[in-house]
Amino acid sequence: MRTTSAFDRLLINFLACALFLTVLYLWSAFAAASCFALAFPTLALTPVFYGLLAYRLEWKWFAIDYYLDPASPLRRRLQRRWVSLGLSLAAGVFLTALLVLFTARARWTDWLFLVAAAVAAPLAFQVLSIWPGRHLRQRSADGAGHASAAELLTARLAGTALFSVLVVTYVGVSYTLVPVPGEYIFPDSLERTLEAFGARTGSACPVVNDTLLLAAQIEGLAWHLVTVTTLAASAWLHDGLRLIVWAGFFLNAAMVFAGFVRGLEGAILIACRTAAWRRKEPA
Repeated sequence: MRTTSAFDRLLINFLACALFLTVLYLWSAFAAASCFALAFPTLALTPVFYGLLAYRLEWKWFAIDYYLDPASPLRRRLQRRWVSLGLSLAAGVFLTALLVLFTARARWTDWLFLVAAAVAAPLAFQVLSIWPGRHLRQRSADGAGHASAAELLTARLAGTALFSVLVVTYVGVSYTLVPVPGEYIFPDSLERTLEAFGARTGSACPVVNDTLLLAAQIEGLAWHLVTVTTLAASAWLHDGLRLIVWAGFFLNAAMVFAGFVRGLEGAILIACRTAAWRRKEPA
């Protein structure tokens, strides 16, 4: 059997996360060119879906093994994966859609956050694999060659910590440092504002173009509500709208980074599973 050193595992995990990030970058680079760019979101969905599914199945198998008698006829029925597959796929598609919309229109500062997260995830996973990872079960609950419970829980713990830091930092930086795009905002005309924001994006693929246009117009509406007060007597209303817009921005950022972190987790778990197969090969 082949052995894999800690450095080798770290390197493999770095490469897996880098590959996931590269897929997203290629999507952003070619999204405006043609509909062939839609292949990249499909590739990006793979680790997001796998990360969600592996974690869901592990908890499901654990609950079945703990609560049900081995002779119970319900045990075999509940071990079927169709529901878990469907729920994980639906959640994966939703999170990936938000993520690819974000990356298609991301600023260079946004990419700094994504790159930092892709570098931090393997490091956090490696550190947490030492503690508490070494105290966790070293096999999957179903014992069928999936990532071990220790790897699943360590990846989710690392991802949760990374997600919390990402969202709070990103929203804080955006609130304090990102300048208002004043050249695209027309205080006297919401229609012109939406047109100006819509003109900033486009694609030769009709589906991508319409989706990006809608996202750009939603951003334009948000900036218009935040920066324009139509009536001095309604300042309290403007403050309320500003709070709602920033709450929506926080929620959107949370879902985008949730998709990205789930993808990093999935990439690491796929790398762990690949490394496990390699260890089983004869030397």
